Amino acid sequence: MLKTATWPVYGSDDSGAQGRMHPLVPLNHRLRAIGHPLIAVMAYAQFGAERPGAVFWIALLATAFVWPQLAYLVSSRSPDGKSAELRNLLIDSFLAGAWVAEIHFGLFPAAVIAGAMTTACLSVGGPALFRRAFASVVVGAVLVGLSTRFEVSLGSSVVASGICLVCLFLFMSVFGLNSYVQTRRVIRARKEVAEQHAMIGDQVRIIERALQAALDANEDAKAANASKSAFLANMSHELRTPLNAILGYSEILTEDARAAGQAGLVADLGKIATAGHHLLDLINEILDLSKLEAGKTRLHFDTFNIALAVDDVVTTVRPLVERNRNRLEVVCPPRIGLMREDVTKVRQVLLNLLSNAGKFTTEGVVTLEAERATADGEEFVVFRVRDTGIGIPEETQARLFEPFVQADGGTQRKYGGTGLGLAITRKLCQLMGGDVTLESEPGRGSTFTVRLPVIETEDLEASAVKPQMRRGGSGVMRALTGPLKLPLALVVDDDPVERELMERVCEREGFAVVACGEGQEALRLAAERSPHVIILDIVMKGMDGWQVLEALKADPALARIPVVVVSVLDERDRGLSMGARAYFVKPVSHERLALLFSRLRSGRAS
Repeated sequence: MLKTATWPVYGSDDSGAQGRMHPLVPLNHRLRAIGHPLIAVMAYAQFGAERPGAVFWIALLATAFVWPQLAYLVSSRSPDGKSAELRNLLIDSFLAGAWVAEIHFGLFPAAVIAGAMTTACLSVGGPALFRRAFASVVVGAVLVGLSTRFEVSLGSSVVASGICLVCLFLFMSVFGLNSYVQTRRVIRARKEVAEQHAMIGDQVRIIERALQAALDANEDAKAANASKSAFLANMSHELRTPLNAILGYSEILTEDARAAGQAGLVADLGKIATAGHHLLDLINEILDLSKLEAGKTRLHFDTFNIALAVDDVVTTVRPLVERNRNRLEVVCPPRIGLMREDVTKVRQVLLNLLSNAGKFTTEGVVTLEAERATADGEEFVVFRVRDTGIGIPEETQARLFEPFVQADGGTQRKYGGTGLGLAITRKLCQLMGGDVTLESEPGRGSTFTVRLPVIETEDLEASAVKPQMRRGGSGVMRALTGPLKLPLALVVDDDPVERELMERVCEREGFAVVACGEGQEALRLAAERSPHVIILDIVMKGMDGWQVLEALKADPALARIPVVVVSVLDERDRGLSMGARAYFVKPVSHERLALLFSRLRSGRAS
């Protein structure tokens, strides 16, 4: 019995790493390994007692046993297995035509050989491959027919006809069995995805209800603004935890579906991921606003190059602006100099304004200007975001920076959004000692002007610019030193769904995994197993992540183990100050985790 699963799998994906074999390769190998010997049997049966010579036997054996293995070897080692296999099918068709001529165009055997070959090509490559296969059959028949002088013997013996019928039945059975197996696999995959989709749909509806409850609570609690903000801030864990599962499993399922060649499923899963990211953006906006209103947002000052920060913002926002066929123009002197401010907040302000401008402008121009200015003896950096979009009515401009306010109901229905972006932008500007103003005219576009103080320091030399600030100063990936051997990851999270998700991510990136859901157990496993990295959640029952991290760093035997915090709590500074090597806020993309794990394995600092 042929078992193609035991053959080595070759081929490369887009990244150059070892990839999965295209499913067409093993399928055609199974058919070829049975079909070509059948062609040989039919050819021998047609000749019967004529006792053909050595050339005939060499060609017969090569077609039956050598060519199927050679075709598999070529396709399995090719970077593009599908294209290689389609070429092999044309060679199959040529051989079929050659044997049709070699058996003197015996009507029944010829019909079986040529019909089976062209039918197979039609099933895997459609009409285009069918036409090319038919042409290959003709070419093979003509070339070999020249050597046989096109001798024609349409009849066939009863024995030959019987063998042809058996061969035809076997070929159809093999092809039908493979089709049945593939169909069952597709049905099973669709069923699994449907179940996951239903589960994710339930979680999405739970989140939607939670968000709606949060918005309703916000309306009812305007008189008690502090209580509303505290409530929304406390919702972070409850909202981000299921959302992290939605986005994480959608990425895993997308990778599996893409590897299986299920393009339709990839598209459906992409819609789930898009919806999840939309919900994440909404959650982030609500939580940002609640923290600002509750006075819990802190500034982290650093000296940075203004031109580099503008360049980073432009690189990030350009695809959003150009989505509506807009042109993005930037006016920023390369020697505009340095400023001391919270660069992450500055980037957030500019990203909010530029994405807003691109959203409400179609086939127009969005411009970002940056310059220095002085007023009342104080130096400012002025950013202007201009657009040629729909503009804003004068009666709406006065309240546009209030939470949940948009230009009008029609704007909200057409463009979507929550009306939180500009409210957050103004509060951030005011928190940094500046402000944002608006000038607009309906139908002629809008101009948002941001003024932020430079905040002079003792030394504003270019050397003061920290490299990590050139990419937003997130500090997510710090130095992860020391070569890692036989990498083992310890995953600590009290949520079984989150724990399983992180286990699968670690395993996909080449780590062995041990996991637990309790702080004391984590410390015991760390002491016994000496993992190469610890993935640690913060919000846990009993001994929380902060206590675990503190205990790890207090133990000389465990202090050198890199700890990567993955939590719904946005307390990156606290985690890094306590010794964590990296800090991620859920949900975190697999791409960022994959980059981190790659650097862990190679021992390189980020």
